[in-house]
Amino acid sequence: MNTPDAIWYLQFALDRKVAYPGETLYASATVTNPHQFPLFLGEGKWDFTCYPNHLPATVQVNKMIPVGGAIVAPPWFLPVPEVPEGQYEAHVSFETWGWNKLENGWYYYGNVITNRGEPFHIIHQPRFRAFISRSNYDIDRPIVDSIVSTIQRWGFDTHTVGINELEDDSHKVPNRILQEILKSDCVFAIATPRDISSLTNLVRTFTWLQNEVAFSFMAQKPTLLIADTSISLDGLAGFNVIPTVRYTSVQLDSFLLYLNQLMPLVRTVLIEEKLATWQQQRIDELEKVRYEGIVAGMLIQKKLLP
Repeated sequence: MNTPDAIWYLQFALDRKVAYPGETLYASATVTNPHQFPLFLGEGKWDFTCYPNHLPATVQVNKMIPVGGAIVAPPWFLPVPEVPEGQYEAHVSFETWGWNKLENGWYYYGNVITNRGEPFHIIHQPRFRAFISRSNYDIDRPIVDSIVSTIQRWGFDTHTVGINELEDDSHKVPNRILQEILKSDCVFAIATPRDISSLTNLVRTFTWLQNEVAFSFMAQKPTLLIADTSISLDGLAGFNVIPTVRYTSVQLDSFLLYLNQLMPLVRTVLIEEKLATWQQQRIDELEKVRYEGIVAGMLIQKKLLP
């Protein structure tokens, strides 16, 4: 029995095209038999590219599809994992048999896999505004842009004075930097090598990073320092008060994998901090209302007294 070009046709059904980590995505599929002989589907496997190891979820179909007929495959509820933002795909495969009239028996096609997946997007909520302290030198761009891109894919809108936040008056740059840091939920400082001291032969980073880290510290903004292993950190950046992770340019891919593992923790810290801030603001508002109520009550009581 010759293998046909299309063994069966598949129609995907996802309950939505955009999902958030922590949600559950509902996936189902309808399988249609285009042949003049019956098909039989055994074990099915759902596979989602948002899982690093692509571990398929097994379902039992065990149904025959008559000539020109269709069946709905068992659906799957996908817990959306904490992964970088982006487009992912759902794939499904089925063990498939076709009825061979000449042999009067079932012909096994094997585990038939779709050649095209159903796309969906994963995005993060809430989104965070991040100030990025970074170099804009061409020599640093391949490393810095890769790190910034990874940060952005975890739901961070990034802002850097001199790159996407422009200030025409050079005398106002320090104040503009401070304003952007104050508007941000957090700060990422990417320390790339810049100067080698003639006295100590130690590698330093660019001066503006030191200043922006100091601004961030004074503004009490959560800050993560990402520094090349060759750099000797000075000033405030050299103390343990600023959480620091190290990278090497020759092992950048390994570091980006580590950063992807670290970003969910960063998001958790920021979400908890935002919640604590909101709770404190709510407490302050209730206290203000309570105080104004007490004052109003005292004034009313005073007016009622003879």
